[in-house]
Amino acid sequence: MTVVTNLSRRERKKIASRERIVAEAIELFSRHGIAEVTVDQIAAAADIGKGTIYNYFETKEDIIVAFLVGFEPEVQDALASLMRSQRPVSTILTEFITRQFKMKEPYHAFVRVFLAQMLLRTQQFLPYMVEMQKTIDPPLEKLFTTLLQRGAIRTDVAIPELVMVFKTIQLGLTALWAVEGPPFKGTESVVKQEMMLFAKGLESRK
Repeated sequence: MTVVTNLSRRERKKIASRERIVAEAIELFSRHGIAEVTVDQIAAAADIGKGTIYNYFETKEDIIVAFLVGFEPEVQDALASLMRSQRPVSTILTEFITRQFKMKEPYHAFVRVFLAQMLLRTQQFLPYMVEMQKTIDPPLEKLFTTLLQRGAIRTDVAIPELVMVFKTIQLGLTALWAVEGPPFKGTESVVKQEMMLFAKGLESRK
């Protein structure tokens, strides 16, 4: 939820309208699929005019990006606490991924729909995914830089490359999480194993 203190009534109303659009759109996408939902349907569900939606978002994909980016403050808070940790690398990375899954658990149905659409409509989604990486990458780069400075990981692999490999693994784990569904016991086990193997390859070579 967006913090709305110290804002004018008009600004609070705009924020509330935007959040309502996103919430109703995600609910519709989760139940019917992204391609099948129209802007008219989103407007009706949010009880606003169709034109109002276009005041905030140019496309349905922009709504999805706004929803996913909305998790970033929580993600960055998690990373900030993990960066202060002196625990093993595998433990830190496992906790980071499992925290993200916990955040997204109420939206499990939407994640399944989103992953399916991302694979089926890759070219359409690619520009939006590229834009999202501008928000996702910097905190991860900071995490791996902190681990590097701590002497916890090897120095002969560039940080951007580590981030890319980590995100690729994370995408596969997210797909497993989406397919399995609650209570996610199989996913939890695989996450631990994957991160142990990944961290083993990152061990500092002194």
